[in-house]
Amino acid sequence: MIYNRTSNGSLFRCDSCKSIHLEFNNMNINFSTKDSYQRFADYIHSINIEAVVKQNVHTPYQRKIVIPIGGGGCNFILHPGELEDLKRLCISNLNKSVVAFGELNLDYSLN
Repeated sequence: MIYNRTSNGSLFRCDSCKSIHLEFNNMNINFSTKDSYQRFADYIHSINIEAVVKQNVHTPYQRKIVIPIGGGGCNFILHPGELEDLKRLCISNLNKSVVAFGELNLDYSLN
């Protein structure tokens, strides 16, 4: 079941393993329960982009938003626009299947 999709990723539940999978750019995170996904989504939505960029302005990273994944040994590092897209992808209500068709690049002809 596809919950949501943007041009940079998708959020879906696998019918075989019943896990929730988040694909975003070249990253993939697997959530074994809805609760673990919900904690991640709540955290992503709580990030104040301007405050984090200001806080990390002097870091050597080009991307100033650092999101620890899996205990801190791995991090997402994002530009503000990338975090906005991740926020759009991480919907709060998984009880509805929402596919953002406006964000898809569909190959079709008007003829």
